[in-house]
Amino acid sequence: MTDPSFDPDATARLDARLGEAFQAHERQGLRLAAHLRGGASLAICVWLIILLGKAGWFYVPVIALFVASGYGHHLLSRRGFRSDMHAFGFFLFDVVIITFALLSPNPLLTGTELWPPQVSFRFGSFNYYYLLISLFLLGSYSARAMLFAGLACIIAWVGGIFWVAGFPETLFAIPTFETPLLRLERFLDPHFVSLDVRTTEILVMILSTSVLATVVMRNRRLIRRQVMAARERSNLARYFPPNIVDELAGYDGALETVKSQDAGVIFADLVGFSRLAETVTPEELIEMLRAFHHRMEGVVFEHGGTLDKFLGDGVMATFGTPRTSPEDAANALRCARAMLTTVDEWNGRRVAAGFPVVRLAVGAHYGPIVMGDVGSERRLEFAVIGDTVNVASRLEESTRTVGCRLIVSDALMRAVQDSKPDDLSTLRHGITPHEGLSLRGREGTVDVWVLGEGDESDE
Repeated sequence: MTDPSFDPDATARLDARLGEAFQAHERQGLRLAAHLRGGASLAICVWLIILLGKAGWFYVPVIALFVASGYGHHLLSRRGFRSDMHAFGFFLFDVVIITFALLSPNPLLTGTELWPPQVSFRFGSFNYYYLLISLFLLGSYSARAMLFAGLACIIAWVGGIFWVAGFPETLFAIPTFETPLLRLERFLDPHFVSLDVRTTEILVMILSTSVLATVVMRNRRLIRRQVMAARERSNLARYFPPNIVDELAGYDGALETVKSQDAGVIFADLVGFSRLAETVTPEELIEMLRAFHHRMEGVVFEHGGTLDKFLGDGVMATFGTPRTSPEDAANALRCARAMLTTVDEWNGRRVAAGFPVVRLAVGAHYGPIVMGDVGSERRLEFAVIGDTVNVASRLEESTRTVGCRLIVSDALMRAVQDSKPDDLSTLRHGITPHEGLSLRGREGTVDVWVLGEGDESDE
């Protein structure tokens, strides 16, 4: 089982897929932002006409440009123009036209209605920048883009302040030596621009966009962690039964420590697979293997086992890893018998469909095993090793010479007997003692029990 945190290629692929997913959501966000921009602009346009009368029509073309910019950005993004530079360019255009609308004199205002440009700073116009940033946030999942948006608004506003400062009648400072009445009169002068208020606006904008950028960055990290967790859980589900996947997924150190404990081990293999492969097409062979693996996986998980690995035309499963239970030995024997029954049922369908019969051989043993992560930093794999694993594998091989379907070690049968399962008689049905077997690569003999050909179907 590969640990994705140590696989640079897998991490790069994950980042690429996440980038594509973010871009897809950004495109959806741009469409939503364009629609919201149109609705908000219509409401503002109506309000300005109500507030200013015919002078409000001066802002209609500017608002129309603002709406067109939003839809233009959305349409271009659908055609593949999705880089940050395109987003920044459209945002800069929006900032320029908004700043122009906020600070430029309205030529439709005449006579007593005509106010000096300094008065524009007293209408709370800076708040429109927050609306612009909110719309920008819908179409961007980039912290860098949020910081850029805040900086662009600040530069535009500061530029407006300097522009107004160029008028000779503009007042910035209130002399402290004047009387309170004169100071109030200076403050109420329409040519006065408060630098204190402007500084506060800029400071709040810096803080606000910094917070938004932090939120975007945290959300991206959270999404990435969730995707990683989902992928790791999916990887676990390929090896462990569903009842312990959630437990392992929530415990970082579940497999890191090498442990020794008793467990049941099963090896199941299709007999004569090489000869069978010569009689079918490659496509039929792969389809058969997939069907076989699918059935074995279901049986292993149904009996609380861990699917250790697929071995081509075989399967290795363990019972008691990574968590032990009193039912491990009994579950291993139940699973071994269920594998044979499942293959018998599958053969019935294969014969009806005109395919040859397949034969399954199973070896099962119980004893101490060693388990843990093995491999390198680039690739880790959960492994179960030890003499118990070797014996189970040799028992499966010995079914050919003994002439049976299932060989169970005496150690497993004794462990089943000691656990006193309710279905003990059913588990032992048809399984008879056999003389000790000499196993390849192992001294001495191993006491075993066997289930002969046809015994499983006689139940």
